[in-house]
Amino acid sequence: MKNNKRPSTLKCSDPTWRPEEFRSSLFGSEAGIRIRPVKLLDFAAHGAALQASTNPFAKLTLAHLKARQTHSDPAGPQTWKMRLVRGLYESGFNAQDVRELFRLIDWLMELPPALEDVFWQEVDQLQKEKTMPFVTTPERVGICKGMRMSIEAALKVRFGEEGLDLMPEIREIHEEEKLKAIIKAIITASSREDVRKVWVPGDQ
Repeated sequence: MKNNKRPSTLKCSDPTWRPEEFRSSLFGSEAGIRIRPVKLLDFAAHGAALQASTNPFAKLTLAHLKARQTHSDPAGPQTWKMRLVRGLYESGFNAQDVRELFRLIDWLMELPPALEDVFWQEVDQLQKEKTMPFVTTPERVGICKGMRMSIEAALKVRFGEEGLDLMPEIREIHEEEKLKAIIKAIITASSREDVRKVWVPGDQ
């Protein structure tokens, strides 16, 4: 059987790598298909046209390209992510299309926590300007905010006012899984220090 593994990132980044057929064989039988290769890299020189286009696939192509082009620039992804989201409003898409395209762009252009917070603040401001809310309470931020509120209440119940001393550090935690772990730890922890070990494992 031929090995048809997914191509490496290095190959996909190579403009000259253009496979024109796919073949698979098993137990003496073989099947194949010839294809016309099209790479997203081919559109790298057409950024202005992609940005001006009202085709939703143009927006996603541009998001992919900018995510690749700015991966080594700390502020670049945030700048382009916000520009793309603003473009969704200005391209005449309806509210549902904006929501769906936004989710895909959000997935393609993941930001570090600090820049993510800045991005969502800009999104909130944009929604107020355009009076067209597509995420009235941004899902990701809303979930984490709700979990922090639950943690704060649980800390106060378990450890009194002193338990709230942990909140400044917890407010800097943006990973949903880590916040879930904190909630679980509060249930069984015998002290604030035990809870803190969730995000500072070496803390004694």
